[in-house]
Amino acid sequence: MAQFGKRPRVRILPTAAKESPRLAAQNGIRYFEKLDAEAEAVNILNRLDAQNPALISLLEKADLFYFAGGNPIYLLEVFKDSPAWSEMVRLWRRDRLLAGSSAGAMILGEKIWDPGQGWREGLGLLPGLAVLPHHAALASRWGVQEMLGSLPVGFILAGIDEATALAGPPWQVLVVGEVFLYRAGQISPTPHVFKGGQEVVFPNP
Repeated sequence: MAQFGKRPRVRILPTAAKESPRLAAQNGIRYFEKLDAEAEAVNILNRLDAQNPALISLLEKADLFYFAGGNPIYLLEVFKDSPAWSEMVRLWRRDRLLAGSSAGAMILGEKIWDPGQGWREGLGLLPGLAVLPHHAALASRWGVQEMLGSLPVGFILAGIDEATALAGPPWQVLVVGEVFLYRAGQISPTPHVFKGGQEVVFPNP
């Protein structure tokens, strides 16, 4: 577990909010400051920024990296195989924390859903996992059965409600909603459901 000082240092990446990154950064800063964190934005907004040593150096001072929501495919294309992402993974392996909201959560899995195109390779921080945010709305809009039908057998699709977090390891559900775990390749797509406060046990193959 990462050890924080008096105030955890949160570095917000508003990249996915490509139309309004400043607003996304301000909202994130406001939210984390209410939690008594020291919050700042790191404005890696495009592929060139993700290779900029001056911006990448700002990541070193983070206890927690936070990917804001927005366009998941754009976010993926900015960070995939980039020096910025390599640095974040290096620091994460040294006990820093990493979180994402909506698009920011989607890119962390091994697979990411691109509506109309199908599955793409994600950043792969969570092997064997794909994330479906805003579960109540997107499960029907995107079609869970279609998603599972083209997801490699054995992969887990994690549907996460709004205002809810899947945190770990050890994995647990935080806040008010539920987490739905679907396993690709099963005859029935009925998910395992976990409520706020529960420990999450991933289903066996």
